[in-house]
This record gives sequence, C-alpha cells and structure tokens, in this order.
Amino acid sequence: MIKVSNIERFATHDGPGIRTTVFLKGCPLHCPWCANPETWRLEPVLMHDEKKCVRCHSCQTVCPEGAIDFNPAFVLYSKKCTICGRCVEVCIPEALSVNGKDMTAEEIISEISKDDDYYRNSNGGVTLSGGEPLFQYERVLDLLKNLKEKGYHTALETTGMYSSEKLKQAEKYVDLFLFDFKHVDAGKLKEVTGGDFEVITGNLEYLLKTCQEKVIVRTPVIPDFNSDVIKEIINWAAERKAPEINLLPYHSLGKNKWNDLGRTYSYEKYPMMDKSELSEYAVFGESLGIKVRIGG
Repeated sequence: MIKVSNIERFATHDGPGIRTTVFLKGCPLHCPWCANPETWRLEPVLMHDEKKCVRCHSCQTVCPEGAIDFNPAFVLYSKKCTICGRCVEVCIPEALSVNGKDMTAEEIISEISKDDDYYRNSNGGVTLSGGEPLFQYERVLDLLKNLKEKGYHTALETTGMYSSEKLKQAEKYVDLFLFDFKHVDAGKLKEVTGGDFEVITGNLEYLLKTCQEKVIVRTPVIPDFNSDVIKEIINWAAERKAPEINLLPYHSLGKNKWNDLGRTYSYEKYPMMDKSELSEYAVFGESLGIKVRIGG
C-alpha cells in the first residue's frame, strides 16, 4: 500500500498542462518553512483547526485513550492518540481531520484517470510530490511503472535525498524532474533542513549529465536561509549546464497546517515575498546562459 497525504486534481503548476498531483507521505528533510509538514511522517496524523473549533468537547468525550483535553483550548496528547478517528466522526464543525491514507497503485490510477481528457487536451499528466515521493521507494517505483505503461506524462517533485541506485531505477519512468536545490553551503543545508549536500548534489549532477532536458532545478527563496546566496545557486546550476532554474518566492501558505498539527511555525515574522523582488535574477541568469523563471 502507498501512503498518500492528498490528491489534488486540476493542478496547473509542477509540470506542463493540467495535472493531477499526488502528495505522498514521508520525507527525510525537516525544512522549517515547509508548506506540507503533514507529509513528514509516514503515519496518519490528526489535525485540529482552532478557527473551526466551537469547544463542544464531543471529541474529548468519545476519545477512548483520553488523548484530548481542553485547557481551555484544544490539547492533543499525541503519544496517547492512536488515530482511531472517532473524534473526527463526531466533530460537526469539521475542526478535526486525519491526514494520510493507504491506497494501492490501482486506486491512485483510478482517481487519476477521471481527468484523462484534460491531460490529453493540455499535454498534462501526473506529478508525484510530497514529502519526498521516493521515500516510499519500492511502492512508488511500481506506481511510476504503471503510470508509464498507461501513457501518462510523469513528473517527480523531489528533494534528491536518497541513494543514487534508487534514482537510476526511477529515472526511466520519469519524464520531468522538478529537483529542489536549496543551498550551496553543506553545513547550512544540514543544520536547517537535515539534508546531505553530497547526496543531493550527486544526484542532481547525475541527472544533468545523463538527461538534462528532463530537469528543472527549483530553489525556494527563503529569508535568512538562502536569500543571500541566490546568485551562487544560479551560478552553480549554470556551471553544470542546467537548462532552467525556477526561483520560488517565500510564502507562508503552509502556516495554518503547522498550527493544525500543534507545531510552531518559526517563519511567522517574515512577510510573503513578491515575484518582483526576484526579477533581477532573470537578467543575471541570462548573462550565464541559463533560463531563470520566477515561480514554478
């Protein structure tokens, strides 16, 4: 079974045309600005939307493990919670939800196939995202094989944080790699995200040597993390003949998810970044012979 966080239909980013994006569970990184923190763990997670909660205490009443309290706001004792879902069933305002479910490759493809006409008419397809799609390597490799056998254009939004052997096996079933490259400083990358610079750059360099036409480098521009080294990142990609790099302006659209998980969003103080703030880098990229797109 493949552990799925969410399936988004009619996506217009993360690859050409109209797409279905399958968000998968599990990630080796822990980026503090992550827009999908609910995907970090393979296991399902309980999420609580404080804005919807009316404090009726129904969830507390039905919880068989005593994992819920109010003090006066909602409190979840996660070590007690077994994700049985009883609290979700009785929550009339839908303040509670469980993220994560098991699906077979056939079930995922059945959902994807509902929009076959849109893929054909727009040259679209399917994007696997996360989390890190290859975190569930064997199951996702089987899904990729099935998708290619059925003629879907496949894109993989990836951190690059896995063995080169896994990448080489998956490569033949992927039409487009949307490859995150977050920093040129190995120490900073490790400290903030948990990423291994050598592993990530090794995989990216391999792809740029063997199938560069299938690779788009993507860099989230994050205040006080990498916003001061964007030219160095572009230069690194240009030196390795990357055809395109997308700069993704910082946004805080995932903040509510952090709150719903009971976690602290450490980028609360930073305003969302406008695309215009990054326009100078398009000109810089042109001077190096690499296409720089703001957004992705």
